[in-house]
Amino acid sequence: MKYVLKCLSFCCLICMSHLIQAQTLNNFSLKDIGQSVILTMDGNGKMVNLGIDMENYGSPYFDPEFLPANIVLATGQRYENVLVKINLLSNEVIYKTPEGKELAVLPAIKQVELNKNGNLLFFEYGFPVYEKQNHKTIYQVLTKGKVSLLKYFFIQVTEAKPYSSATMLRTIEQFPRLFLYDQSMSLKKVPKSNEDLLSLYKEDATKLKSILQKNNLKIKKEEDFIKCISTLNEN
Repeated sequence: MKYVLKCLSFCCLICMSHLIQAQTLNNFSLKDIGQSVILTMDGNGKMVNLGIDMENYGSPYFDPEFLPANIVLATGQRYENVLVKINLLSNEVIYKTPEGKELAVLPAIKQVELNKNGNLLFFEYGFPVYEKQNHKTIYQVLTKGKVSLLKYFFIQVTEAKPYSSATMLRTIEQFPRLFLYDQSMSLKKVPKSNEDLLSLYKEDATKLKSILQKNNLKIKKEEDFIKCISTLNEN
């Protein structure tokens, strides 16, 4: 009897796996980017036409390789083990089909859980407007809770024809910028020093000061900042 139950359970798992895979491959609303002329704006608000053939230096992608990911749509629908890469310039999630086609996911996405070498990296949309950033801007979520620490990738694109060269050169540069988010203070650029952080969060200043001193943290270091905010959220 136990053997039969084990077999049934195993068969159910296989069926569920096939259903998830089928949902993953068939239920997306997608845009073929293979032959399209891609118009987008860089972080400075300059229009960029990626459809123009140029020699490229740098990449607009968080990682140039397709990585396995789980995607949660704004509707709550979840897709698992999808091969994607994140275009930080166009703020698009690019999906790779089994046939090798590259397609942009069209439905509004809430979260992407990217698996890079066994490490889960979280990306989210839907944060408030800040200068040229809006709810369609994607952020890497470094830690989340009462206060969230976010990383925004400012992308700058420069197009020029080098001296004595016959071809145009497109340079794509990434400049990571950290932000703090909580519902009471919205989106803020991170303070530059421990003292500025204490001034920003006056109600939690005592807790923050204790966390910083006890762990000898300097928020100028990203890993220290993550530990500081993570510990604050746990208290």
